[in-house]
Amino acid sequence: MNSRVPSTKNLQTFLATAEHLNFTHAAQAMNMTQGAISRQIQSLEELLGVQLFYRQARGLSLTKEGIKLVPLAEDILNRLKQVVVDVVERSNRIKLNAPSCVTSWLLPRLMSFQHRHPEVEVELTSSIKHQSQPNFESFDLVIVYGHPPRSHSVKEYVLFDEKLTPICTPQLWKQVIGDKPQWRDEDLGEFTWLHANTAHSDWALWLEKNGKVAQKGKRNQTFATLDQTMNAALHGFGIAVGDITLAAEDLKLNRLMQPYPDYIISGQSYYLLRPINAQSTVIDDFLPWLLPPK
Repeated sequence: MNSRVPSTKNLQTFLATAEHLNFTHAAQAMNMTQGAISRQIQSLEELLGVQLFYRQARGLSLTKEGIKLVPLAEDILNRLKQVVVDVVERSNRIKLNAPSCVTSWLLPRLMSFQHRHPEVEVELTSSIKHQSQPNFESFDLVIVYGHPPRSHSVKEYVLFDEKLTPICTPQLWKQVIGDKPQWRDEDLGEFTWLHANTAHSDWALWLEKNGKVAQKGKRNQTFATLDQTMNAALHGFGIAVGDITLAAEDLKLNRLMQPYPDYIISGQSYYLLRPINAQSTVIDDFLPWLLPPK
């Protein structure tokens, strides 16, 4: 069995000839000479071992084998064109997956990168839940929280360590505490405490590291995710233990405040993961916009 396959030039010439059923018209359409068209068709017939056209005095007509080849050749060329388009698009596209809670930190960096590299499309997909196993079948880069599983096939970069402290709006603080220049830790018990999980782990960790494990809030409100919790804090619903890196912009603009100047290190971090064997100059250019300065 002949293992050789027709070239794209063979197939394009065949389709042009099948459309016009005339070597001269096919040559004009392909910007080739009539002799070159004829040789391409003859080469294709010899390669396939079948006759594709009847040569008649009045012109050409397709044989049954030629009729069968037309849709197959069209499909092959269309698939090849799509592959080329996909490769070109992918070379200028980065598919990034990140937990939704990092959006406020991530978007300014994406916007700065896109401003400098408008030819590159960064396709961001947000996840409500933190991912422990990155999905590199669908994404080029994945941001995860916590300690990612060690793998020889994945390169990990620390984006930032989690730094926790109580956070609320200045308006709520003034409403509850008033204008007292001095306030006590016990005054936190006058607030509604906001939690990102049913275990109330962020508050528990902060209380433990500050020696206040017995302290409680006026009431508790639990949400499904960290960004929901911080959004509730932004709307003055209560006080949350939040990450100062993620809340940096709101703190800078005085939409939120941190009553305590200090913070605790939770021991968790946000990581950017990338397959080691995935070579991409576009991603290489993108990484410095996310990674902390060395």
